[in-house]
Amino acid sequence: MNRFIKIIIGFMILVTILTASSGLYEDWAWFTSLGYSQLFWTPLLSKILFQAVNGTILFLFIAGTLLSIRHAIVTFVNERLRLRLRLVQDMNRPVFSLSQRRVTVWLLVISGVISFGISFVAGFTGWLDILSFTHATQFSQADPIFGKDLSFYFFRLPLLNTIFDAFFGPLFLLTLFTSIFYIVTGVIRFNSRKLWQNGAVTMGASCRKHLAFLVGILLALKAYGYFLDIFKLLYSSHGHIVGAGFTDLNITLPALRVLIILSILGSIFAFISFAFKDTRLLTMPVIGIFVVGIVMYNIIPTMVQSFVVLPNELTKEQPYIQHEIEMTRYGYQLNNVKEVEYPGNTPITIEALKADQGTLNNIRLNDARPMLQTYNQKQGIRLYYKFNDIDIDRYLINGESRQVMIGPREISTPDLDSKAKTFVNMRFKYTHGFGASASFANAVTSEGLSSFAIKDVPPISEFETFKMTEPRIYYGELTKDWVVANTSNKEFDYPLGNSNAENSYQGKTGIPLTPLNKLMVSLRHGTPRFYLASEVTSESKMLVYRNIDERVQKLAPFLTYDSDPYMVINAGRIKWIIDAYTTSNSLPYSHLYSNEDFNYIRNSVKVIIDAYDGTVDFYAADPSDPILMTYMKIFPGVFKDLESMPASLKAHLRYPETLFSVQSNMLKNFHMTNSSVFYNKEDSWDIAKELFEATPQNVEPYYTIMKIPGENKPEFVLMLPFTPASSPTNTRNNMVAWMAARMDGEHYGELILYKMPKNIEIDGPLQIESRIDQDPTISEQLSLWDQKGSSVIRGNLLALPIGGNFLYVEPIYLQSDKGGSIPEMKRVILAYQDKLVMTENLGSALTQLFGDGAPQPTTLGQSTALPGKSNENEIQVDPNSLNVTSIIEQMNQIRALLDSLETQLKGAQSLPTEAP
Repeated sequence: MNRFIKIIIGFMILVTILTASSGLYEDWAWFTSLGYSQLFWTPLLSKILFQAVNGTILFLFIAGTLLSIRHAIVTFVNERLRLRLRLVQDMNRPVFSLSQRRVTVWLLVISGVISFGISFVAGFTGWLDILSFTHATQFSQADPIFGKDLSFYFFRLPLLNTIFDAFFGPLFLLTLFTSIFYIVTGVIRFNSRKLWQNGAVTMGASCRKHLAFLVGILLALKAYGYFLDIFKLLYSSHGHIVGAGFTDLNITLPALRVLIILSILGSIFAFISFAFKDTRLLTMPVIGIFVVGIVMYNIIPTMVQSFVVLPNELTKEQPYIQHEIEMTRYGYQLNNVKEVEYPGNTPITIEALKADQGTLNNIRLNDARPMLQTYNQKQGIRLYYKFNDIDIDRYLINGESRQVMIGPREISTPDLDSKAKTFVNMRFKYTHGFGASASFANAVTSEGLSSFAIKDVPPISEFETFKMTEPRIYYGELTKDWVVANTSNKEFDYPLGNSNAENSYQGKTGIPLTPLNKLMVSLRHGTPRFYLASEVTSESKMLVYRNIDERVQKLAPFLTYDSDPYMVINAGRIKWIIDAYTTSNSLPYSHLYSNEDFNYIRNSVKVIIDAYDGTVDFYAADPSDPILMTYMKIFPGVFKDLESMPASLKAHLRYPETLFSVQSNMLKNFHMTNSSVFYNKEDSWDIAKELFEATPQNVEPYYTIMKIPGENKPEFVLMLPFTPASSPTNTRNNMVAWMAARMDGEHYGELILYKMPKNIEIDGPLQIESRIDQDPTISEQLSLWDQKGSSVIRGNLLALPIGGNFLYVEPIYLQSDKGGSIPEMKRVILAYQDKLVMTENLGSALTQLFGDGAPQPTTLGQSTALPGKSNENEIQVDPNSLNVTSIIEQMNQIRALLDSLETQLKGAQSLPTEAP
């Protein structure tokens, strides 16, 4: 029986160990299946090593100190117990006695728990500090005060701070509690309040030597901490200044140097007290450092800052303000922004419009916000399909770059009918989404809906660029749960008439369900169904971390990822592109971004994820970034050269909107490079505002295809307008500048800031919005539509630079208040100088603004509404333009008209029949 019990206990221990390690095993199998085993082993082994070394050192200190007072603890406790239990002893009952052996065991256990507990917490961040320290890359740029290369602040100072924090705090508490224990037990006695007199404090020899050792080590560490505080001055903040200012460098810095000397002397005196009985060698240095620290490190700097610096702040702080400007601009790459003068009031001629035909052809009339509803209503197909986002990109169509709005059709298992949410359906059957839908930015049907360039399931398109050979989406933004693919039962593929098409996963990645793997994942997920389900075979694969955000975070948590991944169609497959950043808060004098913990950011990595098999590729987009170069040394082979990226994918790389927004917000103040102007905020800017749902809000950066001033052909850019900073009593909404980020070919990453002349006023977006509201005809029509039963949605107001001036475009949508209605684009508003028109289509608006000779935008994949049409459903044909392109356009018009008639017929059939 005893043997059986031992077997049971051993089996339970084995299961417990396997269960505890099952998560780690699954991660190892997953990292290995992706080909990134070093991203698993390097952090894991580094954490173990750091925790072991740090924990061992702390354990030796703590255990050594506690064991040195072991005898005193035993004596003290036993004496107190004897006094309290005399009554029990008189009754001839045994008296409890604390043994040396038992105390030793408990002290060792306490030391181990404390030391390795602290090391366990520190190890989760300290591992990267250690590896960055040993693989540091030079910035080849020094800080403006101490002349140290910036790599010291990014890669060395963090580890030095980690080491100090890991040891000083525990040793301080250990010294404090040891001293309190000696005082409570009477080993330390205070004979006088005049601590500077000999004999004011008395203590035993062993106590003196013990405290001398602790105080000596503690003061040496404190000197080391004060030394680190010198460099931390470059991150201080006083008044309007970020970084070391006048007080820091002229008062605090000398005080720190004095405290370093005092701490070193105090440590020396503590060790000298081993041989001398005078306790003042221990007490006076501690008291002296405490008093001097308060006076020189706190009181005097505060007084100097208040009474000397603040009354003359600009004079005293001017050189340090200049450091803040220069380092902040470097941290956010604002020093790379090229500044150009833009007239803003040059009359737009017909010739200028014709020269910007590419811009006119890509004016975005489809707004992503209402468009998402359209996609889910018109292209959702089934309840379990869902569009999470609409992405904006450019594709080469018939040799011309076209702006495209595209969204993947993902599987959304939470939206399945509750009765269909079985284990088999959720884990084996509904495993993937299917295809995508897309529209050209200016393609709108006669009903005001998006005209689809890709539609339906399976996806169909008349454009070769959009043809998909592998449309399945196993990895996306909505796929949050693990599934088992390639089981004996086929997976649901897409609806097909009265039945369903089925398919089996054949992707590269996934955890093969071998006997060992099956055991470990069963323990990991706490289910026996991997064994009970007959569908699972040795060929099956478990797909985990299918959410693309979670996937990349799991692989490389040391990078910061953009919150808005976007999809592209490349070589017939759906790919996800995620922008990854290297960020840090370690750049001296650089201003921290609002509500974030970084003052340095680079878009150093582009991550490509295959939506079908989940393969992940990291490409070094900015190999000159020292942080990325350091990571490339730590993880060799993980980051690929950007030149190895397929050209077809590289053509879809975008300048990230998140980074552009960060830079734009920092540019509001840091475009001012003169320290006096910056200090007085004489030329502060703000992000231009527009109306959405009748509420002013910041214009979001928008992608568009346009011709950059001075260039010969249109290109894909990200742009944003600026207005002067406003106050509650002085609102200013005129445009003062606009910034563009280029991203095509060799110009990728170039930032250009176009500044307006200061002696003229150019209308900003919110002023155009006000003019729209004040126009009697337009305002009346919008108010009429915006009655009970319907609502008006004003799309993005686009400010398009053309010919040295601006053309403002705003689409107007109408949506019924009834549930499930789809926003329809009904009008287009164009504004130019003092002219303002609202028409049914863009071509008519251009004609009204610039005359009959105005060039007309060409569109693809829509029923084109030509200028001057009198009937919404009328199709006009120009006999002089019957080429292949126009024929296709006319066919699309006929198709849209037939779709419209079919919709109306269905609506008529669904009307209830009136009772006779």
